[in-house]
Amino acid sequence: MILYTAIPLELVLEGMDRKYEFKEIEIDNVKLLVEPLDIDKGRIISVFSTDPLVYLNPKFYPGNIIKFFPR
Repeated sequence: MILYTAIPLELVLEGMDRKYEFKEIEIDNVKLLVEPLDIDKGRIISVFSTDPLVYLNPKFYPGNIIKFFPR
């Protein structure tokens, strides 16, 4: 891959080596992939459901911050 940019390579690749720790949790019978932000808070990364109505629920939009109780 060739990348043509005026931005220094260090800035373009910054954060590429960061390891993300995601957790799979279940809220209201919906499985979610969450990035933990605190002990009881997390940012929704992805939703796993076969029900199309779940994806229309604003509560489960990716990027939302949710509260959950860790097990």
